[in-house]
Parts: sequence; structure tokens; C-alpha cells
Amino acid sequence: MPYNKTPQSGNPHRWVVFGVMCSVYFFVYFHRVSTSVIAPDLLAAFQTHATALGLMSSMYFYLYAIEQPLVGHLSDALGPRRVVGLWSLVAVLGCVLFGLSPTIAWAAVGRGFIGFGVGGVYVPAMKALAQWFREKEFATMTGLLLASGNLGAILATTPLAWMASVWGWRSTFLIIGGATLGLALTTLLVVQDRDEPTESVGGTRPSTDEQSNEARGSTIRVLSSLRFWLLAALFAGAVGIYFTFQGLWATPFIMSVLSLDTLRASEFNMLIPIGFVVGAPFCGWLADRIFRSRVNMLMCLLVLMAGIWGILTLAGHSLRTGGMVALLLIMGGTAGGFATNMWALVREITPGTVLGLTCGLLNPFPLLGPAILQGWTGAILDRVGKIDGMYPAIAYKDVFMVFLLIVAGCLILCAFLKRQLSKEVA
Repeated sequence: MPYNKTPQSGNPHRWVVFGVMCSVYFFVYFHRVSTSVIAPDLLAAFQTHATALGLMSSMYFYLYAIEQPLVGHLSDALGPRRVVGLWSLVAVLGCVLFGLSPTIAWAAVGRGFIGFGVGGVYVPAMKALAQWFREKEFATMTGLLLASGNLGAILATTPLAWMASVWGWRSTFLIIGGATLGLALTTLLVVQDRDEPTESVGGTRPSTDEQSNEARGSTIRVLSSLRFWLLAALFAGAVGIYFTFQGLWATPFIMSVLSLDTLRASEFNMLIPIGFVVGAPFCGWLADRIFRSRVNMLMCLLVLMAGIWGILTLAGHSLRTGGMVALLLIMGGTAGGFATNMWALVREITPGTVLGLTCGLLNPFPLLGPAILQGWTGAILDRVGKIDGMYPAIAYKDVFMVFLLIVAGCLILCAFLKRQLSKEVA
């Protein structure tokens, strides 16, 4: 099927592409946060401690982040269909290894394969949407893609806790692996890529050396920009603490504070992605209609984050049901708003000629943050130790203090970024 810059709106296959990509991306977020709900089961099954559990969980983020430049290149070279399909098969292998793992080390290997596999979904999915949908439709379709991911995060709370209690966490991950296998085969056999033009404006195809030199020069320019590293630090810090808490420690913390079992605590954890789904579009609307500035919106959201972690640091161990509900919803909402406005800011301040490259280079940082923080916070909890097989609520105080300091640092960096952007406009 020939490619054109304005895809035909009547072509029904674009909805097949959209549906399959959303279904695959659903499990990307599921795996990103799934270890939080089954953390007590993993601690008991492997007779291990929080540091080892944090390092095991972080393998997802390390492998996901490291491969992003490769995934971006292969999305252009092989096409979205092949990358999403083949990488999903790697995620299937990871699910099987994780479900059958006899030790925490083997679980880390499985978790790493899962991270590597699902790491080949977002970038090629965005490319597929760009191929099949008009430019004026792209933002809407991207938002729906992200929403499908957060639905996966919701599945990784109470529904996952229920599945683990009925079938066991090992069988549950084998079932998830089976579903992923079906989606991988569907992608490879059903989804079609659209051919893109290979000629330059002058009518001749650039040589391989010319393309390589141009890509190398653009990469160096992006990486030598102070603005790039400010954005990268904000992604790693503010998004990193969100995924560290929601993806690993939220359920154990809620269990300890409210004296709940895993299933009931997971219902509270589900409030975080619900808040994310609501907060992402709402904060985007606020930035467009009220604030008129992405950076000002980001600074307000960071102040809210600081308030959340300040409350959890000072009084987290004494929270009651109402306070916990409010904090978790606001936490998800601010994280969703922050992520939405960060990517919108990147698009606004980045020249179109290097926008794709910049996004690809920035994409690892929201994953590198939790990759580092999950192991670090596990070590902090182990300094206090378990009481009756569970980390007490007071043990999380130092973890939340670290999160508070990171948010404070992000607020300073955001103010510096605002100053830099003001100078460039002037």
C-alpha cells in the first residue's frame, strides 16, 4: 500500500493497527507496576529482602531504557510491525522465565527479558500511528494510546491481586505470557506497515554515508544542549519516584499503614493510575487555557508533589482511609499532568527536524529513574528491617524523605529551565 502524508481516513485497517498497538501497550504498563501487588508473595516465595526485590524489579527499567535508541533505529529500518511483534515474543519468554523462576536471580533475568521485550512497543507504536493517522488526529490517538497503558496499570492492582490469590502469581504470569504470545502473532500476521517515501526533496535517495553523518551530527547537537539534560533530569526525577512507589512499594506500604491484606491494599493502589488517567488530560487543558505556559504548570505540579511527599514523610505512618485515598488520587493526577506537559513542552521547544531524535533520546530517562531508585529504596527499607514478615510503616519515612528531596531538586531545575527558555525568547 503506497504511503502518503495524509492517510486516507476511510481506510479501515488503521483501526486494526490502532487496536492491536493499544492492546500490546496495555501490557507495557501492566508489567511496569505489577511487582507492587505481588511483592509480599515474592518476598515469601524467594525468602529474600527488599534490596534484592528492588534490584530484581529494576531490571525491567534498565533493559527498557538502554535499548531505546536501538528500537528507534529499527522502527525505521524494519517497520513498526516487525519490531512490536518480535519484541513481544521476547516479553513472552520473560513472562515464562519469571513464572517458573526458582530463585530471585532467575526472576531478575525474567524481569529483564520482560523489560527488553515491552521496550520495543512505544516508539514503533507511535510511528505506526503517524503512518496511519492524519496529523490533526495524531495527538488524540497518542492520548488514547497512553490511556490504554494506564488501563494496564489498573489491571496490575486489584485484578492482578485477585488472579494471584486464585491461581498463584506464577500461573498468572504464565497466563499473561500466553496472552502476549497471541498479541505478538496477531501483530506479525495481521498488522500492515505503510511504505514511506525514500527519496529526498531533490528526487534522489540520500546515500547511507550521508544519512549516517547527518544522524550523528544531529545526535551530538542534541546531547550537547543544556536544555536536553535539564529535561532528562526532570523526567528521571519526578517520573522516577512515581514509578518507584506505584510499581513496587505502594501496596506493601498501604498494607502496613491500614493493616490490610494484599487484595484490599491493591484496591487503594488502583487509585493511582485512575488519578493519572484523569489528571493527564485535565492538566493539559489547564496549561492550554489557564496557565498559558507549560513550565509554570510544571512548577505548580512539582509544588503539589512536594506537598504529597512532605505529608507522607511527616505523617504517612498515621494516615487513615480518607487521607490515603486523597493522597493516592492526587499523586496519580499530578504524575499524569506532569508527564503530559513535559512531552508537550518537548514538542514546543524542539525544532521539528530533531523532534523525533530528541524524544527517542529522552525516552530512557523516565525509566532510568526508577531503575536506580527501586534498588536504592529497597536498601533503605532493609536498614529498618521487617517486623512479623512486613516492613513497618515507619520504615518508609526515609524513602519518602528521599522522594521529597528529589522533587525539591526538580523544582529548582524547572525554575532554571524557565530562565533558560526566557533568555532564548529574549
